[in-house]
Amino acid sequence: MEFTIVGAGMAGAFLALSLGRQGHAVTVYDRRPDPREAASAVTSMNLGLSRRGLAALDRLGLSEEVRRLVVPMRGRMLHDPTGGLRFSAYGEGGILAIQRQGLSALLVDAASRELGVRFVFDTRCTGVDRDLPSVSFVDPDGRALVVKPDVVVGADGAFSAVRRAMHHDQRAEFSQSYLDWGWRELHIPAAADGSHRMADDVFHLWPRGDIMMFAHPNRDGSFTCSCVLPFHGREGFDSLRTAADVESLFRTHFPDVLSLVPDLGEEFLRRPTFNLVTVSTAPWTHEGKVALIGDACHAVYPFLAQGMNSAFEDALELTDSLARHPGSTAAALTRYYTRRKPNTDALASMSHRNFAELRDTVRSPAVRLERAVDSVLERVLRHRWMPLHAMVTNTTVPYAKALQRATRQHRILKYSGAALASAGAAAVLRLLRRR
Repeated sequence: MEFTIVGAGMAGAFLALSLGRQGHAVTVYDRRPDPREAASAVTSMNLGLSRRGLAALDRLGLSEEVRRLVVPMRGRMLHDPTGGLRFSAYGEGGILAIQRQGLSALLVDAASRELGVRFVFDTRCTGVDRDLPSVSFVDPDGRALVVKPDVVVGADGAFSAVRRAMHHDQRAEFSQSYLDWGWRELHIPAAADGSHRMADDVFHLWPRGDIMMFAHPNRDGSFTCSCVLPFHGREGFDSLRTAADVESLFRTHFPDVLSLVPDLGEEFLRRPTFNLVTVSTAPWTHEGKVALIGDACHAVYPFLAQGMNSAFEDALELTDSLARHPGSTAAALTRYYTRRKPNTDALASMSHRNFAELRDTVRSPAVRLERAVDSVLERVLRHRWMPLHAMVTNTTVPYAKALQRATRQHRILKYSGAALASAGAAAVLRLLRRR
């Protein structure tokens, strides 16, 4: 079969490789330049590669190549306002930090080595006919191009042009939710000797209620930081007009970062501000001719670091479905959608909840107690009890099943705590009566 993929990001490049391995002809178009060219680098949060993402890469024989680009993070390091540190382990496996540019280049290069796969960059999608199907493009010189494959796949992100065309005049569902917070990137350079200036094997987090910051280590000794602030308000982006404003904010909330970023105030103001958006839509497919994958159908907030991992799972589910239904593309795409949709809905819910935890409750004694009890029960009961973050990060348990299991565990803890409290209160009353 002949596939046209719109979008050469993580989802599109990985899918192209997977389809190429099945023997399909694949052409991938992207409006951006080739990620293998240094000049094409873009600002982006670093990516977190977890067990399920590594398992997907391993299926395509890429896990060893990818491991040469990563920095292992064995846990989370919490920075308090006075400079104190508190470490929280991720458990078995941890998370691997990787820069988007390097992984994107690796995936495009690997897919390009497949005989039937090619990439066309600097070419913008201008329209999709979902019924033919066909896709219209414009190249850098303004020339129009129309292609007519067997299947069109939209891997073109949260603001997908393919999705808009596929759902036009259809009874399709679509929701798009923005947080009142955005993010801005900062870069902590390496020390003079090339070493990291903070612990290099952890995810650094500065939780401060309505604002926070986190940092991923890079292989070159630097850190990529993401500052998450509300758009409006006393400590929002719109209140930071001068370098002095920025430095005052950091002096109050992130004092240990001030000395790590040269010209921090000016550097912060030069950076663009990005939105945090989640997207939910249905359906993801049209009559066996068009399909959506990754952020195009289920963009999530980045705080669980699962966007890329889930996109890889999408791609494998899609190619597995094609292999299961070789005579019916419509049946294959329907199977792909019905199997993935419940899991990505669960991921969206968990990602939103995790943002609230990072922002507000990570400093709460009650939440810390629950996390400690979770860890103890995990050690005592082995795999019969597993915290939600561990299931998401360290296993390939489907997201929907992980959420169901975590909900049951939380209910058990809640009722057990209530029972213990009741028993304790009854014991106190008995003692008082004896007096």
